Amino acid sequence: MNIKMDLSEILLYFELFKKEKKRRPELNELNMMLYYLENYDQVEVFHNKLQEEFYNLLQNRFISGSLIHFIEDYEACIKLKEKILQKKSKRFKYSMMFQHQILLSKTKEQAINIIKEAKDFEVELGEEWADNYDSLQLIREKQKKWRKKVIIEESKGFPELYEDFIRMKSNYFESLSLQQIKGTLLNEQSTVDSSRKMAQTSAFTRSVYIKEFARRVSNGICQLCEKEAPFLDKQGNPFLEVHHIHYLSKGGTDTINNVVALCPNCHRKIHQLELEEDIEKISIKASENMLD
Repeated sequence: MNIKMDLSEILLYFELFKKEKKRRPELNELNMMLYYLENYDQVEVFHNKLQEEFYNLLQNRFISGSLIHFIEDYEACIKLKEKILQKKSKRFKYSMMFQHQILLSKTKEQAINIIKEAKDFEVELGEEWADNYDSLQLIREKQKKWRKKVIIEESKGFPELYEDFIRMKSNYFESLSLQQIKGTLLNEQSTVDSSRKMAQTSAFTRSVYIKEFARRVSNGICQLCEKEAPFLDKQGNPFLEVHHIHYLSKGGTDTINNVVALCPNCHRKIHQLELEEDIEKISIKASENMLD
């Protein structure tokens, strides 16, 4: 598929979804969100957001059939397993939870104890499972298999989901002034979070607001060639691409003084040529974002 959602969009989607739909996300919707996460840090943020917004509504099928494959922390796995076990559903098969815990365990002794615990829930794993301890590589192989399965089974419905998100996002940002968006971002930039989870979530959430700010402040004009956007998107907004002057991959910040909105042609030019005069020009434009 040519379309995808990054984590900042997924987090915003959950907030808007809860306000508008007033129901829990369906299994296929959650699976497609999970599919696009890039690493375990993102999975942690995704999981925390799910618990925050839909704590008592998450389906066992999603936790045990999808989310569990991406848990790479032993203690997090135990917490997730305990959450499932508390529900005591007779229809639910617990084997996947115990198997995953074994893969994350660090010693054979730990694995043997997990096998014994599983028997209390009528799960027979077999003694050979004790040799599968400390198998992060196997977990990541399972993740790849899960992704292949999901993209085949679930992807047909994703364009409709994405269009629905774009509609909700457009309506939401239309309700905010440029100064409100800027104020939110500046407040977050100046706040030092003592909690790692809060700081991490804040950083991921901020990205979608940064993009909206950069596009809005440009007023539809490319900040390099200073020409109008080449066309309007499906929502009738000028199509410009957000560029980080100092690349995020090289330690650049996702902040309003490091982003500009460029037409597709200038965006390609910047990445291909990296001309000093171009970088200087857009750096000045970005620094003006900090002015009132």
